[in-house]
Amino acid sequence: MNDDTDDDLPTRLTRLLRNVDGVHTVYATKPLLPSIVGAVVEAVRNDPVGMHLVTVTDPDDSDTMTVTACIGVSADEPATMICRRAHDALLAYFTDQGQPPPATIQVKIGRVG
Repeated sequence: MNDDTDDDLPTRLTRLLRNVDGVHTVYATKPLLPSIVGAVVEAVRNDPVGMHLVTVTDPDDSDTMTVTACIGVSADEPATMICRRAHDALLAYFTDQGQPPPATIQVKIGRVG
């Protein structure tokens, strides 16, 4: 794998969510078995291998793009506040990059505590 290659969008969004206050885990949004199969196929094709935790559909079209994330949050403050903070961070990412925001951003709480 080439270390000079930019991370793909799902990887960048996962990293972003891990840095949001109150988020302690980012969970996979796709079932585990298809993700593992996809990683094996990437390895066989010599593509960069990685399991995407954040799902991005239609990344080239903001009118139909959806971003879906599932997070684990601390119990120090209401889960809804942390979820809103994560949503706002994802939205701000696209604004900061000078890109139109996705049509849908969905953040689910996978675990509290």
